[in-house]
Amino acid sequence: MSYEPVDVYVEKEGAPGVPVPDVLVRVYDADGKTLFTEGTTDSLGKVSFLLFTREYSLRFYRFQTSFTQPQRIVVESDPLTPGTTLNAFTIEAGVFEPPVATDPRLSRASGFFRAADGHPRPQLDIHFIAQFRPVLLEGSLVMDERRTIKTDKNGFGCIDLIRCAEYLVTIEAFEDQPRKIRVPDSPSVNLPDLLFPVVERIIQDDVTLSQGEERTLTPTILDSAGVPLPGSARNDVLWSISDPAVASLVVTNDNLVLTGLAAGSVELTATRKDTSVIRIPDSGITGVPVEVVVS
Repeated sequence: MSYEPVDVYVEKEGAPGVPVPDVLVRVYDADGKTLFTEGTTDSLGKVSFLLFTREYSLRFYRFQTSFTQPQRIVVESDPLTPGTTLNAFTIEAGVFEPPVATDPRLSRASGFFRAADGHPRPQLDIHFIAQFRPVLLEGSLVMDERRTIKTDKNGFGCIDLIRCAEYLVTIEAFEDQPRKIRVPDSPSVNLPDLLFPVVERIIQDDVTLSQGEERTLTPTILDSAGVPLPGSARNDVLWSISDPAVASLVVTNDNLVLTGLAAGSVELTATRKDTSVIRIPDSGITGVPVEVVVS
């Protein structure tokens, strides 16, 4: 009888090897009555414990994710089979897959809404008003009318919207803050991200330039709904260079202009200007910093 290291791996159901992060794993006794410890899976879908050799009951929680509850494990002091990994357990998770529009001209916007206490928010009214008229879509007249949806008992709402079109949206409890949205050119989009987008990703290769050389960059900047932002997105992004003595940076509405000043390596960074939308967890803007080498 001893304490042994225990690894629990959570993978996407039907996709072996695809990790599921941010899963809360709780360890109970065999009867499921006494809670011993808990932990959350990392980016590799792994959480580790130090447990006494005995039988345990595990329970799992992650929003929009289903599990077989509970699941029993037995912590051993010796491998049952030579060559096997001791006390490593793999659990499958049913991860919610957003629905997609069947019409290639439409994007299915769907997502979950919660109340202030974290529970699902049912019967939430969301109104969509098309900001275009008149439009003929493949010979059909698109009527300029209001569309309204309500979230179901699980706080889930869904609506098909025309790709790349603009809508004015009012949300219950936010009636004084209408949202102007632009639909991405994709078969599906997360509705909360579409309503409250933030800058999420920048696509730009590393840059090498010589001293005195001027280089114009036009990075691809995407918000959390997958919608590309125009130009340098200077109204949404704060651009900076880590060492202005090595390279200078000029930000225009359309692009970024770098000039090599001295030999060395610096970083081109970007941060969000608008921090009013809080994301939990928040990985910040991916794709930055960009390395800039001056030779």
